[in-house]
Order: sequence, then C-alpha cells, then structure tokens
Amino acid sequence: MRLLRALAAPAVTCAVAGSALSALGVQAEFAWGWAVLAAAAALFIGFQLPADPRSDAPGRLLQKEYVGSDVSRLAWAINRQTDTVNESVTRRVRAILTRRLLRHGVDVGDERQAGEVARLLGDGLWQRLHGRKTTIADIRAALAAAERLAPAEHDDAHREDAT
Repeated sequence: MRLLRALAAPAVTCAVAGSALSALGVQAEFAWGWAVLAAAAALFIGFQLPADPRSDAPGRLLQKEYVGSDVSRLAWAINRQTDTVNESVTRRVRAILTRRLLRHGVDVGDERQAGEVARLLGDGLWQRLHGRKTTIADIRAALAAAERLAPAEHDDAHREDAT
C-alpha cells in the first residue's frame, strides 16, 4: 500500500506531462521520453530524507575486545551454583585481611603467629582462603572478620582498603 502511494504521484506526472506535450503537437516519442523524465524527477522529489542527519555517517568501529570493570569481573568470579568464588575475589579479601592484621601487629607470613591469625579470624579461615574451593560462606566470614578488625576510625580504614 505504501509503495502504491509512493508511485501514484510519479505516474500521474508522467501521464499529465505526456498528454500535455502530445496535445502541443510534440512528436510522440519525444513527448513520452520527457514524460518519463518528469516521472523520475517526481519520484526522486518524493523520497523522504531520514530525520537523523547522522544516519548515513560512518560510525565507530565495534571494539572486538571488551574489557569489563573490576566490579563486573568480581561479580562473574562468584559462582552461585557451586557456591564457590574465584581466585580474584579471594586475593582481594586476603589483601584486606593482611592489612587489617598488620595493624594489630600480626604478620600472616610468620609461621609463629599462625595461632594468633586463627584466633583473630576464626579457626582455619586463612587456610580456606588459600584453597581451590573457597566458598561464599568463607568470603562472608572473612569480611565479617575484617569488620571486627577495623579500627575505630572507620573512614581512614575504608580509604586505605579501597586502594
């Protein structure tokens, strides 16, 4: 239906121009040739230009390699079906716990202070954070321990842990 409306004006233009030139006594082939040209002009004039002037502008090339944000990578590192977390999550949690324990004078790298680490964090939590199957519950327990170890000036600790 839309096509018929678009072709109606050029068809009428062709018929009127051909008839008018023939009535003026112009040779038939010449008259109908000009009539076809008038129809083509009417067809081109009837074309609608797109409303967006940038529609035919060259666009940006699509990036083939997408690098997500840290938050999205951490979110994908948590597998709710198996209740496990990836190494990137445990690495960040271990870094926070290491800094918080150092504030309390406990070095996690010192074997002699392993009992103190277990007392402050919870029995076996530090070892579970180094295992291959660290669970979401282990991460929650580690974050709760980090909150317990936070100093009274929570704002200063938050700024240091964010780096």
